Amino acid sequence: MRKILVGLALTTGVALIAAPAAQAAPKADPVKSLKAQYVPGKGVKTSSTIRMSISGDPVITARESGVTAFGKSGVTATDRTTKFHLDPVIVAALEDEEDGQSLKDLVRTPTRVISVKQWSYLSGGLVASTLPEGKTWVRTPNAGDSLGGPKVDLFASGTLKTLLASASSYRNGVAKGTIKVSQLPGRPFGAKAGQKVSWTLWIDAKGLVSRFATKLSVPVGRGETMDFTADERFTGWGSKVTVTAPPAADWIDSKDLDQELPDVPGMPDALTEAAG
Repeated sequence: MRKILVGLALTTGVALIAAPAAQAAPKADPVKSLKAQYVPGKGVKTSSTIRMSISGDPVITARESGVTAFGKSGVTATDRTTKFHLDPVIVAALEDEEDGQSLKDLVRTPTRVISVKQWSYLSGGLVASTLPEGKTWVRTPNAGDSLGGPKVDLFASGTLKTLLASASSYRNGVAKGTIKVSQLPGRPFGAKAGQKVSWTLWIDAKGLVSRFATKLSVPVGRGETMDFTADERFTGWGSKVTVTAPPAADWIDSKDLDQELPDVPGMPDALTEAAG
């Protein structure tokens, strides 16, 4: 599972669109407001677009939507559906490769991932060709990452506080800054520790994040850059959210599959080295 997620992170990445109209400065502490949302049975709706491009030319885009469920200490479960779009040049180049079927499965239908406790359950495009008859889900150890690639995790312990502490500006409910990857949990976008992520947070008058955008640029030679961008929206804070695992009869454990879960095909070694 980790191999899949890292591969996706290195080959995905949405150009940041125009900022919404300025809003009133939040009257509440965003960190306290976030922690106040940690109520069992409650959660938030999320939607995001992650894109990888080379010098402005889109290569792979992942559009993800779903819900995040909270407990007293933070996230307890997630349910996300991701649809991938690949540049036609990539699809054509890999059509006859050994992993061609995995590529076709990936882009043909969305992939849904339900993560509950220590397990993730995958269904649809990414795993379609691995499922035996009668099974619609594959269970794997929970890696905790977004299928579209490990974005900066706003819900990870201390992330929001760390971001705000590094802000270069914070006015009219919009905070901006740049931070080293080493200061954040995990390895967003598969980046090296010394690389920097630029970020923007939009915070409403209640102190809750409504939008979170990040960007990482990696030089790849010949004056070109590989850019990874993510734009995530949060709505319905405090809404009722229930996430449950699929019935046991519907899934198969990944270790019992006749073949390994597919990696994203055609991942050039050069991109792996450049992105860390």
